[in-house]
Amino acid sequence: MNDPKLILFTGFLGSGKTSLLLESAKYLAEKDKRCAIIVNEVGEIGIDNLQMKKMGYDVWEIFGGCICCTLAMSLEETITQLMTDFQLDYILIEPSGAADPSAIYPPLEHSGFRKEKIRNVFILDSTRVDMFEAVLEPYLATSIPLADVVVINKIDVASPGELEKSDMIIGKYNQTVPLLKINVNELSENQINEMLKHD
Repeated sequence: MNDPKLILFTGFLGSGKTSLLLESAKYLAEKDKRCAIIVNEVGEIGIDNLQMKKMGYDVWEIFGGCICCTLAMSLEETITQLMTDFQLDYILIEPSGAADPSAIYPPLEHSGFRKEKIRNVFILDSTRVDMFEAVLEPYLATSIPLADVVVINKIDVASPGELEKSDMIIGKYNQTVPLLKINVNELSENQINEMLKHD
């Protein structure tokens, strides 16, 4: 039976979503898991997709804006097509970093994914936490409560103050979400497992 797990990699532009998605896909492939990758990045369409294609992954490009608002039907059709054509263990989705994260759930649910089958991995760039708080508070207030795990990225270059502020901001919007503090360039197998696991 085709019953893949669906992993969302959410977070603002430049937070490290693509890097984490690629590391996750590599890890799953090494474990003989079959994955589909759906990406869409407003303003940079094609760049991330080309990188993934060079690595041998099939990427479904969705043009014309962000997958979770203007192209909700197209996302739904893409997932339905993947489910029809392939036996998959995982579907990895990187929505636009400019998108409203809550808007992606209706097309996923229409595709047959119950909320508990969707794992939302929210990535926060700890080096830009001051800017996020000042400019993007509504985005954080919408995104962090939806997260199943929050990944605090770039801990190798963040100051102690930035790391403390990252913890504070996450706690402000979701006090129970598991936190994973990483440097995406030095991910361990345990960290990837923790990020991807479903209850």
